Amino acid sequence: MRSVLMALVVLCLGFSAADAAGKKCYRKSEAEADQAIRYTTQVMVMSDTCRDETYGRFALRNRTELLDYQHALMEHFRRSDGKRAQATLDSFMTRIANEKALETSTQNINSVCSVAVDFLATADKLTGEDFRKYVERQTVDRHGDYEMCKN
Repeated sequence: MRSVLMALVVLCLGFSAADAAGKKCYRKSEAEADQAIRYTTQVMVMSDTCRDETYGRFALRNRTELLDYQHALMEHFRRSDGKRAQATLDSFMTRIANEKALETSTQNINSVCSVAVDFLATADKLTGEDFRKYVERQTVDRHGDYEMCKN
């Protein structure tokens, strides 16, 4: 699995569309969508790395919210890249998954998984409105990461 992830990292290093799109301002819903996608990616990578099934349950339980977040982020990319919004979203999601996987692959797996226990336990409880509230708090905590739109 790690060799596949490493290959994806190498392939995606050339993608800059998501970086260019990120220079546009974010609406509140788009910043929240960005945080939701990043959190979900972390859940996916930690679940895969630690051979845990939390991600599958999390994604199934929150599928409506995850689709809403993907649509909101696609709107951000649509304003930035026009007709290439879907491709930009796909590249963005692949890139952040690769970054998380690469970061994780450089660490001792036992250490990663011992730390991931609490993280995955939290993810395993988040559903619907609780997930949305969690994402809202994360976005407030990370507000400096976003250039917010004036209107």
